[in-house]
Amino acid sequence: MKLFHSIQSRITLTVFSFGLLMILFNNWRNQQWLTERRLVRLEQEATETVSRLAGLLQHLSRKQQEHAAELEMAYVSLSADVDLGLVCNKEGVVSCSTHMQWQQMDVLQTPLADEWRQHASVIETMAPAFEWNAEKTSLVVMVPFFETYDSTSRAAVLIRYDATLALIQVREEAWQESLRQAGVLLASCLLLWFALDEFITKRVLRVVEILRAASSKGGLPMILEGNDELSMISKEFAGAVTKLRTAENMVLEAAEQERRKIGRDLHDDLCQRLSAIKMKAGVVQGMIHEKDGKIANLAGQVAEELSESTVIARSMAWGLAPVGIENHGLKDALENVLRFAEKSYMVQCSLDYTDLSPSLTGSSQELLFRIAQELVVNACKHSKPNVIDITVRMEDSNVVLSVLHDGTAFIEQPAANGHGMGLHLMDQRLRTLSATLERTVEKGQRDFSIAIVRIPLKNP
Repeated sequence: MKLFHSIQSRITLTVFSFGLLMILFNNWRNQQWLTERRLVRLEQEATETVSRLAGLLQHLSRKQQEHAAELEMAYVSLSADVDLGLVCNKEGVVSCSTHMQWQQMDVLQTPLADEWRQHASVIETMAPAFEWNAEKTSLVVMVPFFETYDSTSRAAVLIRYDATLALIQVREEAWQESLRQAGVLLASCLLLWFALDEFITKRVLRVVEILRAASSKGGLPMILEGNDELSMISKEFAGAVTKLRTAENMVLEAAEQERRKIGRDLHDDLCQRLSAIKMKAGVVQGMIHEKDGKIANLAGQVAEELSESTVIARSMAWGLAPVGIENHGLKDALENVLRFAEKSYMVQCSLDYTDLSPSLTGSSQELLFRIAQELVVNACKHSKPNVIDITVRMEDSNVVLSVLHDGTAFIEQPAANGHGMGLHLMDQRLRTLSATLERTVEKGQRDFSIAIVRIPLKNP
């Protein structure tokens, strides 16, 4: 999906993925830390509890208060971490325990038999002992005490703690903390998404629209509002386009001046020379007609070819330097274009013209003439029409040029194929006039292709 190809999506997904990895790592680290902390605390609590219980049992045993000792053992068994517990003398007889059925039994017949064997030396050394199993899920604490004032009358408190429940609570706490962090991360990523959309994506799309508008035939590109980096880019781009358009206009004007100069040179020099040669060839034909008919015919052919060359040269000169605009205005120049189309391509032409002299400058009129000339010649060459109609009129605040014909519709070439030189120059002239070109097809008994050029009067 294109959604996940945008910079906005990539940044958000990158932040979310990195944050999720950090949450998972933090969850693992928290479980390790909380587990170690919980086990240390359980070990401390177990040691203190069993040591305190051993001291109380020693006191109660010396006073022969067996019921009070059993009550103390019951209190200890209420702890959620206590699994099993008992009090046993050195002969291995259980005096009290967390389970009443174990009393007066041999300790080796209870579930704590293995633990008793492991730590039986405690009664001899009178040093307390505690030990975890390999999985750190069970803790055994054994603390000795004297039952009477006789040093040989010894007993011990043996309690096994189960840390499974505590470890489950630790994992739940760690996951709950991770879920809270994930919620914060999700909210942050959504906030980041909307922030990127508002401050970056929408503004970038606006910059793209400005770039596309600048590449079209419209006016100068707009400048993005604000003072951020994107605004600076749009300002620099607008300045570059302005300079480029200025340079393009200067090149176009220089090209037009050179065309006019070549046209005038052709008209004033070459065409005059060809006309003079034609006249001389006619005189020569008359002089030798009586003497040699063949030579006279040859001279006539030369005169005829010179006449055709003169017409061609004048047409070229007129195309390069349309004197009609300078002498008689745009209307006369457009009529000459249509006469040329009728004579060269056998097309029926018409012109509907509204005087634009007050609205367009001379250079703008010449550019408009060049655009019309290119549209008419292209239609005649490629569309093979029978009818061409040119309309020039005012519409709101625009000068509108319409070229209508009944030939084959214009087909836009792919960008990779490029345009011909004529279309490229026409695009330059459209940009110079800040004009737009729209092509449509009017369906009916006969399809008519229409090219509409609109020139805003604010930039004539």
